[in-house]
Amino acid sequence: MKKIDTLDELIATVKKTDNIPTLPKVLSKISEEIDNDNFSIKNIGELMSRDISLSARILRIVNSPFYGFPQRIYSINHAIVLLGSNVLKSIIISTSVFTAMKETMAGLSEHSLFCAFTAKHIAENLRAKKINTIDPDIMFSAGLLHDIGKIIIATAFKDDFKKIIEIAGKSEKPLADIEHDILNISHDQLGYMLIKEWNLPPSIYLPIKYHHNVNLADDFKAEAAILNLADFLTRALGIGFSGASYLEKINGYALSILDIDIDFIKSVIEEIYSFKDELHIFD
Repeated sequence: MKKIDTLDELIATVKKTDNIPTLPKVLSKISEEIDNDNFSIKNIGELMSRDISLSARILRIVNSPFYGFPQRIYSINHAIVLLGSNVLKSIIISTSVFTAMKETMAGLSEHSLFCAFTAKHIAENLRAKKINTIDPDIMFSAGLLHDIGKIIIATAFKDDFKKIIEIAGKSEKPLADIEHDILNISHDQLGYMLIKEWNLPPSIYLPIKYHHNVNLADDFKAEAAILNLADFLTRALGIGFSGASYLEKINGYALSILDIDIDFIKSVIEEIYSFKDELHIFD
């Protein structure tokens, strides 16, 4: 197996691959509308309504027990207002991404969605305790997309991906380290590159880049710590499949960044476990 020696070589290889998830056209149009200073919820709703399956998915999410709105939401325009632009963008991206996940690695979509639920829940708890004011919806988006780099590896480097998964099944070593040993790059870095290319904000793509290396983050360090913890808890609870059975110790540095303790973790685990029953909303 040949390592990827340069960034240019990596990008060239990825661009030659046909099945890498692409930015849906509807998202490009919605992004243009949102970037307009006088953007219209009505116009965005009309764009969304052209894709019936996407509209249905949006409504399933906003009406899920996880969001817990007291009344059922029937209007796509109302859902757009409640979810906000970043979550909306991430859900639209995930329309194509989750299909690729299901085709690439059984259990990856469930892992990603549960991680999104958990990251949002942690951020909400931190806000309630007045520890910080990180946007829970930003964390939901980061959790949804945090493992998108695995799709790139599985699609652009198929033989290497098989070897990585094979080694991960036998090794007591983090998956990202195995990827780096073989390819000289890992899924967190690849995911960062793709999400940045798709023009999502740095509050999403930087936590994705550093969710396995929180100590290396300069900006959005707390967001990276939340994502690290959400990913860890999702794997510890055995929800879905992230590519490896090995579970490292909980990241003490991430806990110190967030100023939380084991009691906080225990309460989060008790509260998030029921989220496993909501994983069907992206089907």
